[in-house]
Amino acid sequence: MSAHIKKVAVLGSGVMGAQIAAHLSNAKIPVYAYDMSQEIAEKGLAFCKQLKPNPFYNPRTADLITPLNYDDHLEKLKDCDWVIEVIAERLDWKKDLYKKILPHVNKQAVITSNTSGLSLADITEGMPDSFTKRFFITHFFNPPRYMKLVEIITGTKTDTKIIPPMVDFLQNVLGKGVVYAKDTPNFVANRIGVFSMLKTLREAGKKKLSVEDVDALTGTLIGHPKSATFRTADVVGLDTLAFVAGNAYAKCEGDEARDLFKIPGYLEKMLKKGLLGQKSGQGFYKKAGKGKILSIDLETLEYKPQTKTRFAGVRRARENTTTAGKLKALAEATDTAGKFTWEVLSAILLYSANRLGEIADDIVNIDRAMRWGFGWEYGPFETWDILGLEDTVERLKAEGREVTPWVLEMLKGGKNSFYSFEDGRECYFDPRTSAYLPLPRDKAELHFRVLKKEGRTLKDFWSASAVDLGDGVAGVEFHSVLKPELNPIDGSIMETIQWAADWVAENKYKGLVISGDGTHFSAGANLNLILENALRKDWKAIEKMTRSMQDILQGLRFAPFPVVAAPFGLVLGGGYETIGACDRVVAAAELYCGLVEVGVGLIPGAGGNLRMLLKTIDRMAPARMGPFPVVTKVFEAVGFAKVSSSAKEAQAIGYLTKQDKIVINRGHLLYSAKQEVLKMSEGYHPPELRRDIVLPGPDGRLVMEASIQDYIKAGKISQHDGLIAGKLAYVLTGGEKGGPFKPVDEQYLLDIEREMFISLCGEPKSIDRIAYMLKRGKPLRN
Repeated sequence: MSAHIKKVAVLGSGVMGAQIAAHLSNAKIPVYAYDMSQEIAEKGLAFCKQLKPNPFYNPRTADLITPLNYDDHLEKLKDCDWVIEVIAERLDWKKDLYKKILPHVNKQAVITSNTSGLSLADITEGMPDSFTKRFFITHFFNPPRYMKLVEIITGTKTDTKIIPPMVDFLQNVLGKGVVYAKDTPNFVANRIGVFSMLKTLREAGKKKLSVEDVDALTGTLIGHPKSATFRTADVVGLDTLAFVAGNAYAKCEGDEARDLFKIPGYLEKMLKKGLLGQKSGQGFYKKAGKGKILSIDLETLEYKPQTKTRFAGVRRARENTTTAGKLKALAEATDTAGKFTWEVLSAILLYSANRLGEIADDIVNIDRAMRWGFGWEYGPFETWDILGLEDTVERLKAEGREVTPWVLEMLKGGKNSFYSFEDGRECYFDPRTSAYLPLPRDKAELHFRVLKKEGRTLKDFWSASAVDLGDGVAGVEFHSVLKPELNPIDGSIMETIQWAADWVAENKYKGLVISGDGTHFSAGANLNLILENALRKDWKAIEKMTRSMQDILQGLRFAPFPVVAAPFGLVLGGGYETIGACDRVVAAAELYCGLVEVGVGLIPGAGGNLRMLLKTIDRMAPARMGPFPVVTKVFEAVGFAKVSSSAKEAQAIGYLTKQDKIVINRGHLLYSAKQEVLKMSEGYHPPELRRDIVLPGPDGRLVMEASIQDYIKAGKISQHDGLIAGKLAYVLTGGEKGGPFKPVDEQYLLDIEREMFISLCGEPKSIDRIAYMLKRGKPLRN
């Protein structure tokens, strides 16, 4: 269905318009990017190319965007199947532009606005039917590449037939999550999100909490973005926050919490002083030299060094390994942190419940809007289920708070959670029918958590599970017991992979998928375990651990069935070594992939070097360039710990091959990987052990070592960096057996890789680097 959109016109080449154009180009859709003059249009595209984070998966796709202007190029609109307007939030400007373009637009084309604050009814008032029937709002969230949410708002005259194909395009081509919103001020995500921010700002003032303390309480600890509240406000712009809040106050006359949208006094004073956040260089935070960031005192509005309070509630929350556990523990804590968290969360829950029917028809659209638009791990109703619906309602009643009537009716009817699993399907509570209805889901979505609820678990281990994906395909899900957000590779994960591979073979299944449901696939090996053994000088334990991982991953490589990895997010170190051993990778477009071991004073030890060498040899084989260019290419990636900024860039670096697939919608990843296994299983033959690996040997290594010494002399790398680079060069050039006329095999390379890895584990400076990374989360240069 989405094939009907071949070309798109984006009207407005400002920051948002240019980024929407960039994301369309990510999906290989040609774009006409319009603005008032050719110079403005071209400048908009040029500025977009410099933005951080990068709006493009691959900068080369910018060639799909053609800058145009309204005076000279309106006739080109007839070539476009979708016209999206992304100009300033001025109703008169928008209407004038629509009247100008309408005679030139293809009669079958869809027209939408990216407005975040204007009403669809106001936009379409007085406009001809030829416009209103094919017009609606598509509200992208910023930055469009990274934020999944697109809110769709339709009007009474919108032709309903045009919506499903557009939703299909947004979900399957652009990888977006669609939420259906009502034509109300700020729609869904901004209505709840801005309420949440302003409630937090007010409670911070009431409880005299510092800016940094509030951000510690409202960030990753409760499943919200790292930027939390005050840092997010600085990034958005305090003037923008005030504008959106003012819009809600002016237009939401019947809102019981309307007065909350009046900005706090301290924010009003900050705006008068020109403290606008990131755009003015100072807001709630201010940079004061290299690596030093001050925070503002909300009472005096003076900047001061940050000092974070140690709260008992936070300590209690951190005893839990899951976000849900942390969130519940913090909300139940009786100290200042707990009381603050409860005040904010309970207000959000009640406000969201009171908005049902007004801003969206069901709780699913509200929860998805907050997850996809604001980066919350759990939406309001999902959060309410975590806190316990019955317990929280009793607490609210005891505090004399007014609970939303439909929630009380729901409990009275014996329904004690907003989400349930009924008759083998995920369901949500619908107040209109007082019943649980099946959760709307795209047919291409597949999730381990749902499969597990269906009873598809084959075996649970500490950090991973084996699950039946159906149709003769099994899956391994990573879910680290200690760090589920990062999934460090440990013995439990390797044990699961081994067990699943054996089970697939014994039960004559078609193949295996390795993936997960979390934020990140795997951020690398378990460094704590390596450090503990290194400090004890237990080299046998490190050798055993490394050899075991090598052997299990080689077993995957030569399994008698296809093995497909479906990685996403961070795929570093051991995470990459795992996917590198698989027959094929079906990767999420947002893939931050790399062999980064040099950052902790090591080199890849479980096959990473071998995987990169084989992939690069095969990739460069048609050019017949000899072994040295291959090794140089791999050394550039591994020696400089290159990390891709997308799956497309991972292909360019060499971590992924051209045969690997890229999936733009993260929710479709597991399903796509399963389909790849089914496709590959027909007549599948495992690869043969490579014994023809030609590497430069000692002569080539001398050249590399000379370059390393030049880097040391120039002060670009330290002596210890040089030591690590030398050991890496030893492996990549084939050790003592390598040479232009002496091919080596896979096992030999694994053996010398393991040997060099273990030797570096014994280096004091490498041990210092590992310890520093574990403590500070960033590399040490020593």
